[in-house]
Amino acid sequence: MEVLTASTTRLLSTLNQYTNNAFFNALPQKLPVEPCLLLQNKNAFQFGLTDAYYFSIFFIFGGGLYILLLLPFNLQQKQAMAAPLVLGLTVFPLITSSINSPLLQLVHMGACGCVLMRMIDLYYVRPWRTGKEPTMNLEDWWREVWEPFRKIPLSKEQLQRLELEQQQSRLRMELERNAAHKVEQKNKELENEKNEDAITKTTATITTAANDTHSITTNTSTTTSSTTATTASKPIAMKGKPVKQIYTPPMDPNPQHWSVYLPRWLFYAALVDVIVFCMSFIDFAQIQTFSTLGQLPVRIGVAAMVIFDISLANYTLMIIWANVTGEKIRNTEWTLVTHYFPGLATSPRVFWQQWHHLFQYIWVDLGAKPTYHFLHKYVTPKTKNKAMAKTAERILPVMGVFLMSGLMHEYMMIGMWQIRPGHMTAFFLIQGAGTIVSQILDSTIGRKVRVPDVILIAMTWIFNLTTASLFMEPVLKNQGHNLIANQSLLVHSYNFLRSNGVF
Repeated sequence: MEVLTASTTRLLSTLNQYTNNAFFNALPQKLPVEPCLLLQNKNAFQFGLTDAYYFSIFFIFGGGLYILLLLPFNLQQKQAMAAPLVLGLTVFPLITSSINSPLLQLVHMGACGCVLMRMIDLYYVRPWRTGKEPTMNLEDWWREVWEPFRKIPLSKEQLQRLELEQQQSRLRMELERNAAHKVEQKNKELENEKNEDAITKTTATITTAANDTHSITTNTSTTTSSTTATTASKPIAMKGKPVKQIYTPPMDPNPQHWSVYLPRWLFYAALVDVIVFCMSFIDFAQIQTFSTLGQLPVRIGVAAMVIFDISLANYTLMIIWANVTGEKIRNTEWTLVTHYFPGLATSPRVFWQQWHHLFQYIWVDLGAKPTYHFLHKYVTPKTKNKAMAKTAERILPVMGVFLMSGLMHEYMMIGMWQIRPGHMTAFFLIQGAGTIVSQILDSTIGRKVRVPDVILIAMTWIFNLTTASLFMEPVLKNQGHNLIANQSLLVHSYNFLRSNGVF
C-alpha cells in the first residue's frame, strides 16, 4: 500500500510540473450530492415523510384501486368506492415529500401519475365510452402490470375475449348508424309534410299522387331499415379469420441468457455516469448566463441523460426479471430492447414513434380514444362540413395523447418542486402539432420531393432543441440535472480525491 501511495504521489508531482495549477484551483471543492431543493421555504406546504411512509402512498391508494377491480361490485358501487382512492392518489403525492430520496421520489411521482390516469380511464372514462364495467381478473391484472415493459402474446382465452369485445363494438356502431339513419328519415318526412301543406288546393290531385308515392317510398325505407336492424342484431360471423390484434409480438426463436445484455447495461450506465458528472459542474444561474449557442450542449446533455436513463432502467428491470424467474430473455417481448435510437429520427412523427412506449397505451386510452369517441358520436353527426369533421377526428385525438403526456409531466414537476404549471403542457402540445404537420408533409410533399435523411435529421434536432427549453427550464431551474448525482461513481470519486488533496 505504501509503495502504491508513493508511486501515486511521485506521479502527481511530475504532472504538476507540466500542468497549470490554476486549472485545478478553479475546479469546485465539492460536486453536489445532496437532495436538490426539497423541503425548502418555497415548499412550505409540503411535509416530509420517511421513505417507508412516503412510498406506501402508492401501495395504499394505487393498490387499493387495482384490488377494487377484482371485487364483484356493480359500476356505480365501484365508482363511488374508487372516488376517495383516486382523490388520495392525486393529492397526497403533491403535499408530501421524501426526506432524502429525490430520485426515488421522481420515480414515485411517475408511478402515481401513471396509475392515476389509468384508474380514471378504467373507472370513469371507459364505461362512458364503451359501456363496459371496470372489471379485471388476476391474469389481466398481471398483464396490466407488465404491459409498459413487455408485450406478452395473448393467450387463447384472452384472444377469444378480445374477439368478442370487438364484435360487440362493431355491433354497437352498426346500431348507432341505424339509429342515426332513422332520425334522418324522420327529418325528411317532416320536411315533406311542411312542403305538402304549402301546396295550393288547385294541385290537389298532384298532391294526392305525390303523397301516395311518398307513402310507398316511406314503406320501402322502413322495410329496408327494419331488415338492416334485424341483420345488425345478429352476431357478426368471423368466417374463421382471426381478428386483428392490438399487438402480438413474434416469438424470438433464439432467447438469450441475461448475461448477453450485461455489456449493454454497462454501456448505458457509463454514459449516464459521464453525463451526470459533467452536468454537476454547472447550476441554473450559470446556465442562464450562457448564450443560445452555449446552452445547446446543456440541452443535448439533459436530453441524452433522459434517453440513456430510461434505457438503463429498462435493461435493469429486464435483467432482474430474468434472474428472479430463471427464464431466458426474448428481446421481441421487451419494448425498449429492440427500439431504434430516437436521435436519428427524420421527423417529429418518427421521433415519437421511436421514443419509449412505457405510458403510450395509457395516454392513448385516456387521450385519443375518448376524444375520437366524443367527436364521432356527438360532433360529426351534427356538423354540416363533414370533411372538416373527419379532419378533426384524425387530428384532435393525436393532440389528446400529447395533452395527457403534458399533464402527467406537470403532475410530476408540481409534486417534486411545486413549480407553476404550464411549461410541460406547452412543450408537448407543440410537439403534437409538429407531429401532425410532419405527417401531413410526409404524405403530400414527401411523396414528390426526396429530401436527404441528413437534412431531415438536422431539422428534427433543431425543432426538438428549440422547443426543449420549455421542457428543461423547470428541471434545470431546480437543479434537476443533479438529481441522480448521489448515484454517480465519478462524482463520489471526484469528491474523494479532491477532499484528500490528490489534486
